[in-house]
Amino acid sequence: MKKFFVVIAVILLNMCFALADEQPVLKFNGAKYQLMYSVKNKEHNGYLNEYFKLGEDYNNWTELVAVHHFPNAYSPLDQAEAFREYLGSINCPSALVEDEKSNSAIIDFILIDGEKLPIILEFNVFKYAKSTECGTIALQYAKRYVVSNGLEVDGIKKEFAKTRNSALKKVEKYEIPAIVKEDIDKLK
Repeated sequence: MKKFFVVIAVILLNMCFALADEQPVLKFNGAKYQLMYSVKNKEHNGYLNEYFKLGEDYNNWTELVAVHHFPNAYSPLDQAEAFREYLGSINCPSALVEDEKSNSAIIDFILIDGEKLPIILEFNVFKYAKSTECGTIALQYAKRYVVSNGLEVDGIKKEFAKTRNSALKKVEKYEIPAIVKEDIDKLK
């Protein structure tokens, strides 16, 4: 009987260690995303949390959700406008919708990475809102397309046109999760 209790105790202990090692999981747009990276950004003194779809990581992701905390940015509208100015400075067109009543803003844009094939097209939506703690918090949703030939671009443009409005609405309605204030790097 003692062996039985020892075995049960060992199993329970292993389960506790396994659960302690798991990172938070978000559900967005019908998919689950696990927190894989969290670091305090030295530039703005807030944490960045990056959630990757289950089974994906930094090198092979197709979609991610991130939470950015800007503790010293007291206006979500100003933060969104400053980000849009930055995007303009790198010749990246963007669309910005501000809601003064709710003190929030949504900005979306497409980044193009690379001059030779394959290139990466990354569609991004950011929602800026007042943080419940201090400053501003932003939710980022990104979808990444790897383009290996010119013929794929038209198909991606069509998919983007179909899904853009839906993505904007989903990000707008999604409640921004609490920031995880812990250094985590599961991407190594």
